[in-house]
Amino acid sequence: MREFVFTIEYERGADPVMDVFIKHPNTRAQTIACHVSEYGLWRLDQITGSETALTQLDDIFTDPVHCNECIGQRHCHTNWDYEILMKSPTCRLVYTHRPTASDCWSIPHLANCYLGDGLICDAERRKNRYEWRLLLCGDASASELYEALQDELRDGLRLGFQQVGEPSYWIDEAITIADLPHEQRAAVEAAVEHGYYQTPRDISLTDLATKMDLPLSTLQYRLQQAEAWIIQCFVTQPTTSGR
Repeated sequence: MREFVFTIEYERGADPVMDVFIKHPNTRAQTIACHVSEYGLWRLDQITGSETALTQLDDIFTDPVHCNECIGQRHCHTNWDYEILMKSPTCRLVYTHRPTASDCWSIPHLANCYLGDGLICDAERRKNRYEWRLLLCGDASASELYEALQDELRDGLRLGFQQVGEPSYWIDEAITIADLPHEQRAAVEAAVEHGYYQTPRDISLTDLATKMDLPLSTLQYRLQQAEAWIIQCFVTQPTTSGR
């Protein structure tokens, strides 16, 4: 088995869905499951972010005539079916189904055309990046898919090659940072981004609170709650050898 990783970067205004992620950089969409074949596509995505961001995404992401996965001027002609399975102020669980893929130029369909059946897909949207990780079987050529994606690319999008190599972190991702409450996840991500967890620290907690426009006590509480949850998950998560 091999892993093929690539990213699509979007300029502002190039895609209505990605515009929301660009405007609200703490918003994150993570694929929980994605299955694609010549007969269609089925996938499940968890979207987390602020209440404002998710409200903006509700109508755009589930538009049945807009192909969220197409990167060219051509869009799939068959309507996409969406169902929101779980909805809270800062989280959505969205089921997507698209039957009959013969007239589709989406990323999953192109992957199926060039790499064949047996694919396992993982995808994440965040900020201006849409990253895809494909687990390949056999001797399928990732270079042909990359060229096809490059040829399909419309203005305002940029394709980036990441790697083809040994599979990385496909083992048990049932618990992820996306499961944290949105405010706690945003605090942890900001702390990492600004070097709060570096040794020595690049920023003090007081300065980080100022950057986030939060009271110091609020930021302290959110980080403490998040750190406690992360540590608890780490020490209770079974190891690979114990499976």
